[in-house]
Amino acid sequence: MNGMAKKVWKLLNSGKKPSNQEVIGIIGTGRGVGVTHFTVMTAGYLGGVLRKRCAVLEWNSHEDFQNMRKLCTKEQSQAGCFQLLEADYYERAGIDTLLLCKKSGYQAVIVDYGTVREGNLEEFLRCDRQFVLGSLTEWQLEAFLGFERKGKKAEKSWKTLVSFGSEEARKNAEKRLNIPISRIPVSVDVFAVTGEIIGFYQQFF
Repeated sequence: MNGMAKKVWKLLNSGKKPSNQEVIGIIGTGRGVGVTHFTVMTAGYLGGVLRKRCAVLEWNSHEDFQNMRKLCTKEQSQAGCFQLLEADYYERAGIDTLLLCKKSGYQAVIVDYGTVREGNLEEFLRCDRQFVLGSLTEWQLEAFLGFERKGKKAEKSWKTLVSFGSEEARKNAEKRLNIPISRIPVSVDVFAVTGEIIGFYQQFF
């Protein structure tokens, strides 16, 4: 992290913010493991069920939020920020956007960091609450296991989640890594908060 970024983080942590505010970081061990889907689900639970004022930041280069804005907003929203249901979404976010959101009274700031290979891991580790998403499919398993092993050596603080792979593979991974691995419930409609999803999130929030 460069000197300017360190100064901004120092400012972030020294300034006033809501006493119950949390910055929630979400990152994947590879592409296509469901990070953005889980990010939107999390906003739906925190905003729709817990009634928290939420900001959702896209701190990666995937441009998924831009596509979501074009398809999901009725009016022509301005590029960069738009609102869906109870949450405010910020495209192409970075440290300046995070600073703005932390000063704007949001109770939850949810950050989609993309993948661990995009250089955002240090920022992710600074979050109050951290979720790592992986996949147990054959072509993504090694990247998932390798990252979790490194995290274990570093006394990681994140929660580990998976969407893909068999239940047998999940249990085997838990034994190999000696960590709990939670399975994210199937969500056909990312904006629908079902009873199963509520029960899933209650173990974390």
